Amino acid sequence: MKQPIKMREPVLKQLKRASIQGKIVLFQPLGVRVFHWGFALSLTVVLLSGLELHEPISFMALNYSKVFIAHLVFAWFALGFVAIRIADALIRRDHSLIPKIQDFKHFPKLMAYYFFLRSDPPPSRKYNCGQLLIYSSWILLFLCASLLGLASYWQGQHLIWVWRLVGGFQVLRWIKFTISIYFLATIPLHIYLSLTEDISRLQAMITGYERKPPPNNS
Repeated sequence: MKQPIKMREPVLKQLKRASIQGKIVLFQPLGVRVFHWGFALSLTVVLLSGLELHEPISFMALNYSKVFIAHLVFAWFALGFVAIRIADALIRRDHSLIPKIQDFKHFPKLMAYYFFLRSDPPPSRKYNCGQLLIYSSWILLFLCASLLGLASYWQGQHLIWVWRLVGGFQVLRWIKFTISIYFLATIPLHIYLSLTEDISRLQAMITGYERKPPPNNS
């Protein structure tokens, strides 16, 4: 008696099965995602409003008081999101944003990779040494700028020691301006690398999950 012919699985199903191979892992927890998007939005408003307050754009004719209020409100929002990130890191004992000496041993190889002098990036932890340098500096510089901003807002009534430490109000303003320029220079770099380096990392920042490819057994 002949055996019944076993129908092959449709090609489309085979393709779908092949496309979902790999392990789905939680790469960015909820606290990290809330911090990332909340801080990104708040910082954007803070930077743009801060530049407008520093040197108003005449043809836009924006109301100074409204711009100032937006600057203050979103600065406090940004501080709140930083507090969320720090609290989340302490609760989960997350050390991914703390640079270590061994991370920077691969920095020359990472720069060679970014400048197309080598085909593969060097090994890294959750973030590579370049990302660690930028991310950690963002948090530290924003906290520093926030302290300087409070000192300038109170106009010497409080935090007078900050004025004396930096050397006066004009120096304080230039430090804040320099920090703003640093953010404006590094944020586009971060966006460019996020869109061109590994799009799955951007997906993880939205959904929280990333698909790890199956190990290559060849």
